[in-house]
Amino acid sequence: MKITMNKIKSLFIGLFPMFAMAVAGYGIYHLLSSGLDLIWLGAVLITLPIMMFISRVMVFKNMARTSSHFPLLTLIAVVGLSLSIYGYVASVSTVLGTVEATAFNTLGLSLACVGFVFFVLYNFWYSSLGRTANTRLDVGKTLPVITVTDAQGSRITSASFVGSPTVYIFFRGNWCPLCMAQIKEVATQYQALSALGAKVVLCAPQPEKNTQALADKFSVPFIFVTDVANTAAQTLGIEMKNGLPAGMEMLGYDKDTVYPTVIITDAEGNIIYSDLTNNYRIRPEPEDFIEVLNRHAQLA
Repeated sequence: MKITMNKIKSLFIGLFPMFAMAVAGYGIYHLLSSGLDLIWLGAVLITLPIMMFISRVMVFKNMARTSSHFPLLTLIAVVGLSLSIYGYVASVSTVLGTVEATAFNTLGLSLACVGFVFFVLYNFWYSSLGRTANTRLDVGKTLPVITVTDAQGSRITSASFVGSPTVYIFFRGNWCPLCMAQIKEVATQYQALSALGAKVVLCAPQPEKNTQALADKFSVPFIFVTDVANTAAQTLGIEMKNGLPAGMEMLGYDKDTVYPTVIITDAEGNIIYSDLTNNYRIRPEPEDFIEVLNRHAQLA
């Protein structure tokens, strides 16, 4: 059931931005060419803000997290839907409207309603990962041994990291802009993490060349590894079947990805922190890792 749902989500996130862009673009064109029209103004208010948010995230890749459910964007979308409905009711109550105008207004209201439904689905359904309890990663347990491939193509196991505290960041791949922003944040804190004796392992199920490109991009002493065939994610119970957005396969990514996950282990390989977010837009901050490591060092 979850695999099928992920397939639907994969198609949804491939279509939603294109739909929002088309409706917002045409709505703006109509408003500029024909003057104020509440129906199409509402459609623009519903689709333009979320399209701008997605575009900003994709282009700049500097936003690692958002609010859970976009309160401001949601308010704007509700106002937009209200304007579209009001404008449509006002248009059909006049005897001056032509058949063509009525059909055009109906189209505008229909697109506004569909846009609102799509926005709600993205906000509350798509963004939720649907994760279930994962006792393998409970604090206090020993991290299961995983095998990964480093940026040089060598196979290594998590046992090689025992001896120092380790921060494991499992991210979806270079294609994920929030993941890239999260890694950039952590990179700015590498000195503080290094001062605490911590290693940082960044792991994704992606082509090894992408992992190498990521390692080349960040000149920090992190350990960049590839989870070939998602075997590490399967061992830890964090594999996301069919989690890749539709169309990304053309860039060489596998359709199965990983739930964004952060695990911190102590020098003995025992889990002292785990973040298993259930919203892909919600990520812990690097300061959280530093606080955990500091607290553990004080208790040791």
